Amino acid sequence: MRVMRLPLEEAQGHLLLHNVVDADGRHLLRKGIRLGPDTLERLRELGHTHVEVAILEPQDIWEDEAARELAQALERPELALSRGVGGRVNLYTVVHGVLYVDAERLEALNRLPGITLATAPQHAIVHPERGENRIATLKIIPYAIPRPRLQQALALVQEPRPLLEVRPLTPQRWALLVTGDPAAHVRLRRQFEPPTRERLLRLNSELSTVVAVPLDEGSVAQAAAELLRAHHGLILVGQTSIMDPADLPLRGLQAIGAQVAVYGAPVDPGNLLAVAYLGDTPILCAPGCARSPGHNVVDLVLPRLLTGDRLDQAQIAALGLGGLLRR
Repeated sequence: MRVMRLPLEEAQGHLLLHNVVDADGRHLLRKGIRLGPDTLERLRELGHTHVEVAILEPQDIWEDEAARELAQALERPELALSRGVGGRVNLYTVVHGVLYVDAERLEALNRLPGITLATAPQHAIVHPERGENRIATLKIIPYAIPRPRLQQALALVQEPRPLLEVRPLTPQRWALLVTGDPAAHVRLRRQFEPPTRERLLRLNSELSTVVAVPLDEGSVAQAAAELLRAHHGLILVGQTSIMDPADLPLRGLQAIGAQVAVYGAPVDPGNLLAVAYLGDTPILCAPGCARSPGHNVVDLVLPRLLTGDRLDQAQIAALGLGGLLRR
């Protein structure tokens, strides 16, 4: 595509580069229209002798066509596309889930001149309901881009791994294991149970069982083993903020064969987090901030566990950028 300033008599068939307004600032001609005899006569009446136009080359792909082709390459069963208008296509989720973005490929795509793809934040919780369903917007900036550049973009998008996906939050049953001095059990349950139940409900799951045990290795091991035999996931709370990999709650979990995958998180509130797995079943050792309904490390980690994401220390370390959560 070339941009030129042409005499009106040479501009027919090309695209108007900028909006044309009257003396009161009202739009008379919108940018992007193809100039014909009527629009050129309108320009003459307004006193124009020249006009800025976009001239398409034979290999150029019109903005809406390019946007549609690229968006279709991004499409997945859990996504829906809007109609391309002005070089823009919006992508919407049709499932309640968590957004996963290949950040490296997204950056490479956005380095291609004239092509932009903006997404919701990594691991955002998205929902089909209006207002929570747009996960990305694709915009072709010029009126057309050359076919070779579009092919570069398609090559980035059409890898076997999706550049964008929404992993569904399928209904699951989780258990809450409260640990601490028996004299504190009622208070601990009152503190941890309501916010935990509400968090799981927002994520399409339920808190089906709550058990309280003393804070000793044998009690934690026995209760965790029984709960894990009956449930898909376990949240361990109470006097369990993990200060060391050899802390008592983790020893109890290791006694039943669980593997500790995460110890500590660069997130505030929520530094004293741990995540373990018994086979494929996650165990979230939540710090004291789980008592608060306010945004904390549990809200960053729990949705990913519910989609089957197997977290390790490297993934938790990446939470440090933006890990200072606003309160």
